[in-house]
Amino acid sequence: MIQVENEQIAGIPVLHISNSENTDKMLPTIIFYHGFTSQKELYLHYGYLLAQRGFRVILPDAKFHGERLLNATPEDQATYFWDVIEANIKEFSLIVSELINSGKTDSDRIGVGGVSMGAITSLGLLGQYEEIKVAVSLMGSAYYVDFAKELSKYAASQGLTFPYDVDERILALQKYDLTQNITKINNRPLLLWHGKKDDVVPFAYSEKLYQTLVEESLADNVKFVVDNNAKHKVSVEGMLEGVSFFEKFL
Repeated sequence: MIQVENEQIAGIPVLHISNSENTDKMLPTIIFYHGFTSQKELYLHYGYLLAQRGFRVILPDAKFHGERLLNATPEDQATYFWDVIEANIKEFSLIVSELINSGKTDSDRIGVGGVSMGAITSLGLLGQYEEIKVAVSLMGSAYYVDFAKELSKYAASQGLTFPYDVDERILALQKYDLTQNITKINNRPLLLWHGKKDDVVPFAYSEKLYQTLVEESLADNVKFVVDNNAKHKVSVEGMLEGVSFFEKFL
């Protein structure tokens, strides 16, 4: 039976999903991140499918989302989009450390994945933490700086103003931008899934990343899956691609 617990790990609200038969055992663990303006509960189907295959799955609520929404408005979420991603990246180590120290997570079998904002988070994490063995990006972008410039221009055209220096904020993203030091992928398994008609996170970012990895001879364990008809929504086939990828490599 699949068990779902709403709990806090390192002070962060999460859904903790596992098979009840082995929930107290040391398991390979996947931290899976939700999308922009969403929340952890809406990604239970990923957790369920992965737990069926023997993984421990942690679905955190991001800053200003879900149980951590506080009084944040959609405008706040947009204004502090990159702060949310940065918080996810910093909090990852806190979550993993607590799981390892409790004897619930195999430190040699840790994976990350996510959808949209969660996929962007996962690609940033891959460049920061060598202990991550597998990553799954569903509609993400590793090009933090380029995407931040694009988003800020769009936001300005919509009348959104920022309470900080945008150029300084974008410059600070360089340390999380995997493409600034592409060799950090270090031949680790990575799945890139993207819809070709995505009108939110451009398909071109995943395509460019894959082409760069191929050119740099870093794509031996990288799989690029293109859905020619999908917009900004992961298909059932895309979800199952992600699950199968974790099952194969983690």
